[in-house]
Amino acid sequence: MVVRLRTRGFSLVEVTLAIGIIAFAFVAIFGLLPAGLTSFRRAMDYSIGTQIVSRLTNEAIQTDYSELIKITPEAPMLRYFDDQGNEVKDDKDYLYSAEVSVVAPTELPNSITPATPSLATVTIKLANNPSHRVGPFASGSGVPFDTFTAMIAKNQ
Repeated sequence: MVVRLRTRGFSLVEVTLAIGIIAFAFVAIFGLLPAGLTSFRRAMDYSIGTQIVSRLTNEAIQTDYSELIKITPEAPMLRYFDDQGNEVKDDKDYLYSAEVSVVAPTELPNSITPATPSLATVTIKLANNPSHRVGPFASGSGVPFDTFTAMIAKNQ
């Protein structure tokens, strides 16, 4: 009488093939990781940048007009923000830097009338500057930045 043992489990070939398929899938997933992280970082920068610009614009709207026009392009206001969009007083712990300047009087776009003394153009330059380069808004600094403008009228 011959007794046959039933073998249960996988053979070495089957295990090797399964490991090969899983390794191939992991290589493909790891190849997509840098692109996903870059996309995520851009989305975060865009979201936080929008929040910072919105905050600065709202502050400019609420500022008294006579105080607002003291911020000139020759003497801009510099502000610093962390990675969550919160303002930092210390200029060592920041990730974003913003430069706010105001031109007043200004004229309406596509207008043939002269500059209106009760209208100011607020320009906000925002840079993601984690390396803390000096003068990120200068033309030769190598730091990319976005420029936003808003027109603010004097309240009577």
